[in-house]
Amino acid sequence: MAKKASELRNISLEELDVLVDSLRKEIYELRSARLDSKTQKTHMISEKKKEVARVLTVKREKELQVRA
Repeated sequence: MAKKASELRNISLEELDVLVDSLRKEIYELRSARLDSKTQKTHMISEKKKEVARVLTVKREKELQVRA
């Protein structure tokens, strides 16, 4: 299930890195399943990409807070 930005702000930077890696693996698996015509859930690819962007945005916010 997709996490909201407010939930992501309570997670450490290391955990955010792990989350991004796992989401990118899921995207890869969804793409390969789509190419093999094994899935009807093609909308999940765009949802996962948006979630990666959300996580990276929160990660960047945290990095900027540490510098300030």
